Amino acid sequence: MKVNTKNRKGKLNQSATIFSNDPQKPTTKISISGFIKQFISVEPSTIVLLQGYYGDKIVKKVTITSPEDQLLKITDITTDIDDKIQHKLNTIEKEKEYSLEIKTPSGIRESFQGKVVLKTNIQKKPEIELFVTGRVKKEVNVSPPYLYFGIIDTKKEVIDPKSLTRTVMVSRAREGGLSIKKIELNSNWITTEIETSKKGEKYSVIIILDKDNLPKGKFREKVTIHTEYDKRPEAATIIIDGKVI
Repeated sequence: MKVNTKNRKGKLNQSATIFSNDPQKPTTKISISGFIKQFISVEPSTIVLLQGYYGDKIVKKVTITSPEDQLLKITDITTDIDDKIQHKLNTIEKEKEYSLEIKTPSGIRESFQGKVVLKTNIQKKPEIELFVTGRVKKEVNVSPPYLYFGIIDTKKEVIDPKSLTRTVMVSRAREGGLSIKKIELNSNWITTEIETSKKGEKYSVIIILDKDNLPKGKFREKVTIHTEYDKRPEAATIIIDGKVI
């Protein structure tokens, strides 16, 4: 059994099951356990998540320490996303502990992934790789994002209109207004209405199924709501699900 210890630390427990043609004992379980000690410690993690709303300036820090009784020097820092981030190394304890600051200087504009590589003087760990992910959070909240209409029996003489109607709320996650520019439908038996109690802040989108044109069988359709805030467009998709008999 082999275990990849890259970017792992602390307690290790790994197991595997061996299958054989032994009629008395067709399976055997083996396991390996131990403790992975790092030559260089990176806290809280080698994975750095820069997450925020569009335009937010995000700053994250990691602490780099040599737990071994040897001096640690960081000789160089490179990155493949220098157009997205800036980094700054500060010394906490000379040749022992450092703090690396990673930030989006002009505010996060799009999602991205990349690496920051630190070169060291430690022979057993000449490089430290930090995996950096930038993620733009959705500003528009749509609740719920999934609507289930259940089983719709079109053989009934009278169908309760409420069973063919569902409502979703559309609002902005932080302060500021938004507007609904259009609602995109991919079926002619779905219609929508928009109501608002706070114009520019919160909307109710009512989704209505046309009982006379419903196709028989299971359906799974999309309703896409196109919004705009601060001259920035954003789309949200609602899934509607059900079955017509």
